[in-house]
Amino acid sequence: MLATVLAAALALAAQPAPPEDDGPLTTAPRERAVSEDPLPGLDEKRVEIPPAAKPMDEKKVAPAAAAAAKSVEIEPRTLVQGDTLQVVLGQRAVFHLGEQGAPILDRVETGKLAEAHPDGEVTESFEPPAEGQFAVALDGSVEKRASVLKIWNATGKALDYAVIALIPRKGHITPEPAPVCAVSAQSLRTEIWPRPVLAVGLMRFKPVDVARPCSQK
Repeated sequence: MLATVLAAALALAAQPAPPEDDGPLTTAPRERAVSEDPLPGLDEKRVEIPPAAKPMDEKKVAPAAAAAAKSVEIEPRTLVQGDTLQVVLGQRAVFHLGEQGAPILDRVETGKLAEAHPDGEVTESFEPPAEGQFAVALDGSVEKRASVLKIWNATGKALDYAVIALIPRKGHITPEPAPVCAVSAQSLRTEIWPRPVLAVGLMRFKPVDVARPCSQK
């Protein structure tokens, strides 16, 4: 299974890119009820952030993603390390939050997201999580030339969080802050990034009464 995930990650990372820089991450967010079936198409609203101006403090930001970025021999694995949930391409993490807001991993699933592939080519692999749980999946394809992050929130409160994306940049794999939006209670959100993303590190989980407006982080 891990070999399959790595092969998919390498194929996605092999997409052509400008010689000097792969460009900033962008996102086209959509939100809907957690039980609603996936719908085709993208929101026209797009959010863009520039690459980080200086190296991140790996001890404070995304230890799992940053550690993976520094290793040439990456073992693709969805896991929790400290307060960071790392999800790799082609997998979904189902989890809940502990008393201090740290993610507690319930299970890891392998599958595909319909939005990450050409229309009608892939059937959605994942069902909504059980009441009180969250879920995060990452998928992408060379054909769609995009990576998709999908977050399910089956709880009674909105969920705010931050994301570090593990991306190919100038021939290296580097962690970079990604633009995301909070997901409302009992709903799901889809973030579409038009570039390869091999893994994501999610952190700073914060249940809130009302989801904050989307903005750059």
